[in-house]
Amino acid sequence: MTTEPRTIYLKNTLTGEKQRLEPVEPGKVKMYACGVTTYDYCHVGHALQAVFFDIIRKYLRYAGYEVVYVRNHTDVDDKIIQRAKERGMAPDVLAEEMVRAADDDMALLGVEPADFEPRVSRMIPQIIAMVETLVANGSAYATDDGDVYYRVRNKDDYGKLSGRKIDELRSGTRDLVQGSKEFELDFALWKHDETPSASWPSPWGVGRPGWHIECSAMAKEFLGETFDIHGGGRDLVFPHHENEIAQSESANGAEFAKIWIHNGLLTIEKQKMSKSLGNHLLIRDAVKKWPFEVLRLSILSQHYSSNVDFSETGFQTFFKRLNYYYDTLSELDLAAENAPASAESLEGCDPADIRDGFHAAMSDDFNTAAALAELNMSMSKAREFLGAKHDKARKRFTARETAVAFREVGAVLGILQADVAETLTMLQEHLLPLLGVTREEIEAAIAGRKAAREAKNYARSDEIRDDLVEKGIELMDGRDGTTWRVRPQQSN
Repeated sequence: MTTEPRTIYLKNTLTGEKQRLEPVEPGKVKMYACGVTTYDYCHVGHALQAVFFDIIRKYLRYAGYEVVYVRNHTDVDDKIIQRAKERGMAPDVLAEEMVRAADDDMALLGVEPADFEPRVSRMIPQIIAMVETLVANGSAYATDDGDVYYRVRNKDDYGKLSGRKIDELRSGTRDLVQGSKEFELDFALWKHDETPSASWPSPWGVGRPGWHIECSAMAKEFLGETFDIHGGGRDLVFPHHENEIAQSESANGAEFAKIWIHNGLLTIEKQKMSKSLGNHLLIRDAVKKWPFEVLRLSILSQHYSSNVDFSETGFQTFFKRLNYYYDTLSELDLAAENAPASAESLEGCDPADIRDGFHAAMSDDFNTAAALAELNMSMSKAREFLGAKHDKARKRFTARETAVAFREVGAVLGILQADVAETLTMLQEHLLPLLGVTREEIEAAIAGRKAAREAKNYARSDEIRDDLVEKGIELMDGRDGTTWRVRPQQSN
C-alpha cells in the first residue's frame, strides 16, 4: 500500500502568502536552489542557504515525497575572471579548484550533494538555445557589440517577485551609462568576451552567458519548464530571481517556479560579515572552531526566512544543547540494552509523539526552530522517563524505540548521527573551558569529596558535589569509584 505524502504548507515569496504544496507531478517535488560562484572558498554565509535547503530536501523525502533537487555551480563569472588574473591562472583552472573546494566545504557541514549539480561551463549549448528563443520571439535583442539583452518592458508583470515597478527601478538607474541597450533596465543574456577558457562561439560572436540566464537554462534542463520550488538567499530576490522569472516565462511560454522561498542573511555578533571588519569567516575555518553539528544547530534555531546571527554566546548555548542531546541518547542506549524485540511503549515517552511533533513543526513552512523546540521537549520527557521506575522489559523497549525516533528526526536535521561516546568526549573537551573548570580541578574535588565521606563529613561531601553540579559536572558513584560527566544545566 502506498502512503500519501504529508500535507505541507509554505510561505511563497511570489504571493506573500502561505500555501499548500501541490506538486506539478503528484507526490514528486522538483526543487532548484542557486549555488555558489566559484571564485573563492565558501564562507559561513553560504552555509545558511546550503544547510536550509539540504534540510528542506531531506524533510520532503521524510514526508513521503520523491524529490529532484538541483543546485548549480556558477563557474563562469566576472569575479572568476578577475581572481584568475590576480592569481596568474586560467579561469577554468581556478573554477575547477574552487568547485572541488566548495564540495569539500559542503561535506564539512554535513550537506549532502544535490541530485544534479550542473556547471555553467557545461551548459553553454542549452544557454545559447534559450537566448536564441528569446531573440526569435522579440523578448531579447542583439547589439552590434556582440551582446544580447532582455527587453524588460516586454514583460507586463516584470517585478512581480520583488514587488517593484519599472518606473521605481528607473529612478535609481538614470545616472548609469545606457550604452547600446534600448532601455536602461534591460539585462545581459550574453556578453561579448574573448577571455580564453571563459568564452565560447555563439550566433552573436565569441562571448559568455550573463548571470541570470544560466539558472533558467539549468532549471529547464533538469526540472522542466514549470517546477515546484525555487529558492536561494533573500539577497537574490532582485535582480537575479526576478530576471530568471522574466526570461524563463518569455522563453518557455509557461509559469516558471510555482513557489519561491528565500532564506535570511547572516550576521556575526550583530554585524554584517565583511573582510574590512575582520569577521569574514570561511566554512573550513569555522568547523575547526565549532563542530559542524553546533553550526547546524545555530542555523536551525531560526526559521529559514529569518536572519541568523553567529555569536560566541550562541555557540556556547548550542555546545551545551548538543551535549544534552547526545547525553540523553547515551542514557537511552544504556537503558535499552537487552530490549525485547517487541513490546508496548510506556506512556509519557511515546516515540510516535516525537515523530508527530517533528512533522507538525516541519510541515508548517519547514519551521526548524519549532522542530528544535519539540526536540528539546521530547528530550526532557525522555530524561524524566529514564529516572522513573517502570516495568523493565517495557522500559528497555521504550528506550530503544525512543532513541530510534530521535536519530530518525535528527537525520532530517543533519544531527545526532555520530558515535555517541566519541561525540561526548569531543564535546567535553570544548565544554570544560566554557564551564570554567579543568579535569585536574574535577579530580581534586572528587578526591576531597572522598576524604570528606571517609571522615563522615557528609555535609562537606554534599557541598563539593553540589558545587560541581552547579558548574555542570555530575558525579556518578559506582563499585569502581566515582566517575564524572559534563552535564550543564539545560534551558529549553
